Amino acid sequence: MTLDELLLEWSYRSERGYPTLDNPSDVSILKEILTKLNLNEEDVSSIIDELEDEPGGDDLTNPGTDGMEDSDVENEKEKQVQSKPKSEPKIEPEPESEEEPQNTQTGSESYDSVIRRHLGLNEDQPIPKSKNSYPFPGAGGATFDIQVKSDDMKYWKDFWELTPPKEGKTEGGTKGVGNGEISLYWLYHHSNSNINVNDTRGADNPDLKFNGVGVEVKAYDKHQGKHGLGRFGQDVEQLKMLGVIFGINALAKQFQPKPEGKKRAPKDVNPLTWDGNNLTSAMNEVIQFKTVDIDQLAEIYDIFAQIKSNLDFLDKRLGDYTTASEGARKMALEFIKPKVARKPGDGGFLTNVLINGDCRFWQIDYDKVLDNKDALNHIKASQGAMQVNFEELFGK
Repeated sequence: MTLDELLLEWSYRSERGYPTLDNPSDVSILKEILTKLNLNEEDVSSIIDELEDEPGGDDLTNPGTDGMEDSDVENEKEKQVQSKPKSEPKIEPEPESEEEPQNTQTGSESYDSVIRRHLGLNEDQPIPKSKNSYPFPGAGGATFDIQVKSDDMKYWKDFWELTPPKEGKTEGGTKGVGNGEISLYWLYHHSNSNINVNDTRGADNPDLKFNGVGVEVKAYDKHQGKHGLGRFGQDVEQLKMLGVIFGINALAKQFQPKPEGKKRAPKDVNPLTWDGNNLTSAMNEVIQFKTVDIDQLAEIYDIFAQIKSNLDFLDKRLGDYTTASEGARKMALEFIKPKVARKPGDGGFLTNVLINGDCRFWQIDYDKVLDNKDALNHIKASQGAMQVNFEELFGK
């Protein structure tokens, strides 16, 4: 049996149709296959011991059990939409021009109530307006910055930690709203910017919508560097693709010569933990694997027809690619797509707000990832959590 044939058999005897390093059943199947190859017991045991020493990861068999982000804010957002029907916010027509323009559009009753309660206002008393107007380019606009003006900073800071009460409650706060979210809502909606801002927070919705365009609000301490975009345990198809890619890569490494003076290279690369270089290297192994003439084997053996089906699935999701680097960039985009497609969506904005009023709006454009030859240096996975450098991917 060649290495290619071994990879094929292991993949399609596994429970999920692709092998994973943290599944005892998959490891047992590999041990059975290796034993039939008449390898000596020491080599088989060495391979299996190393596989079984692989650290455990997320629960990949139950989509959604990992949550979204490792923050109380995002965990709470998931809970809030479990029993709520999804609907688009109503966008009212723009008000007619007046001497002092007023934003008479719907806004958020919940956020307005929080602001009024915080300021001690009655329901019929107007909420103070920001003194300045701030730009928003709308769908298709480019990445941009704003700086909250000094005469708006009092309320910006005052509203920074405000949160609405849990649904059905009138007091207390919910962790489903992060720092700066109500500040940003107030800055745009209660102003002369003529922007209708709605809160649409929830597990599958952006935090806000500006004239119908999704805006996901973060409060990282800086705009630069890699930031956590949350866990990806619910993105089952992406995990399947990564499982195939890194499963092939892991097994191929086992048959390479052992490093001098060591048992084998440490297996700290897997579907839940990798960087751009790891992904490129693994895609190179996949390219080598695809040189097997599976079509001919599929005409003889049913199991190879199933193998071809899974490879077709991978090709359909990634499309054409000729190099490992190109294929890795396509996989990296597939990796982040489900998260940003939900919040804020292609063409929407991911916004980082600082308490000093410095705000960066990154416009989400998938093409920027594919066209950026350096993109793989700015996307990685660490123990089941996604890390992305938004400035390097979407800021240029």
